[in-house]
Amino acid sequence: MPRTISNVGAIALGRGFVKIAGVFASPTFQSFAVKDDEPEEEIGSSAFWLKLSISICLVLAGGVFAGLTLGLMGLDELHLRVLATSSDDQKEQDNARKVLKLLRKGRHWVLVVLLISNVIVNESLPIFLDSAIGGGVAAVVISTVMIVIFGIIPQAVCARYGLTIGARCSIFVLSLMYLFAPIAWPIAKLLDYILGADEGNTYKKAELKSFLQFHRHGEEPLRDDEISILNGVLELNTKTVVEIMTPMKDAVTLSADSVMDHAMVDKILMSGYSRFPVHEPGNPTAFIGLLLVKKLLVYDPSEELPVSSFSLSILPEAGPDINCFQALDYFQTGRAHLLLISKEPGKPFGAIGVVTLEDIIEEIIAEEIVDEFDMYEDNHTKKKARRKGNAHVMQGFVVLHSASSSFVLITLPSVSSSTSSVVRVRMPRQTKTPRLQRY
Repeated sequence: MPRTISNVGAIALGRGFVKIAGVFASPTFQSFAVKDDEPEEEIGSSAFWLKLSISICLVLAGGVFAGLTLGLMGLDELHLRVLATSSDDQKEQDNARKVLKLLRKGRHWVLVVLLISNVIVNESLPIFLDSAIGGGVAAVVISTVMIVIFGIIPQAVCARYGLTIGARCSIFVLSLMYLFAPIAWPIAKLLDYILGADEGNTYKKAELKSFLQFHRHGEEPLRDDEISILNGVLELNTKTVVEIMTPMKDAVTLSADSVMDHAMVDKILMSGYSRFPVHEPGNPTAFIGLLLVKKLLVYDPSEELPVSSFSLSILPEAGPDINCFQALDYFQTGRAHLLLISKEPGKPFGAIGVVTLEDIIEEIIAEEIVDEFDMYEDNHTKKKARRKGNAHVMQGFVVLHSASSSFVLITLPSVSSSTSSVVRVRMPRQTKTPRLQRY
């Protein structure tokens, strides 16, 4: 039930208001009020100018304290740390270090000191101002003009140049902190206990990605490619390898008993791949190693050896739940650049796809890398590969268009005798001068 005032209480309250009204209406109070409106000092006297100067200084100091409160408390500690370590302007770097050193003593301590100083100034101002100019309309006009000129303007300047002014006043503020420490420090600790100590702001990944979008324009705008790469890196930790892997049905594998004849070698070379997972004969899910194409450089296909006769590299396996960063960390060890994704790593079944270092790089740059042999941009969508030829991409590059190749006859010394024999080989022959195309 809401409380109500009783009749007796209402009467007593009414009598109190009447008595107060009577006091204000009394001749004694009226004479005192009129007397209070009159200035204590004669206009133009030295005491008048002294108190007026003190009043101006107090208004100016109040504006500075209010401006420092607004400027220093509006500075983000994370932004200050960035400026202190990586700013191109050495002066700005020094200012950030000074302000950061001051705020690390306690933001609440700095805040309480500035507020106490501002209160002292505001409470002292009427004492000197009233004694100099008295009350009435003149006092209102003069005080308003002084506050606008010496109060609002310093606050606006401090808000605009908070870092520079805060750095210049850091020693002064620090002196006030030690001066008012008996009062300000306990209050600051109480605020730390109630509100929690300020530990600086940090950005979440989603916030950081949005933050990057705001830097497309400005003094040093980021390129679209730079923003895409930074966003791609931020997503690596949350994106699993299953999302980017090549499924086993699209992967090119070799059986251990496959014969490496001319047809097989040509097939391998035309595929454009540099690594081929090798599985057991008759069991396409049981992989035993990795065949590197560079090992075929000195191999003669006429020998028709099986794949198992070659020295196979290791084929690491991992579960489908690892993220792209974990895969990248493994690739950086240098053991392998192809990773087999399996539901049961280490067992002869469960293989679902493969991930290469190129797949990880494509996620980082947020674009598909299309080389000379790629038929598709993406093994999932089967989108036809398109090779860019935009003028802004090709600018600054020089492409040499080589001459056509043809069969020529050359004479080679015979291995069995000192006589020479004619051998038919394919050699590039320049039929015309190579053409340089500049972009």
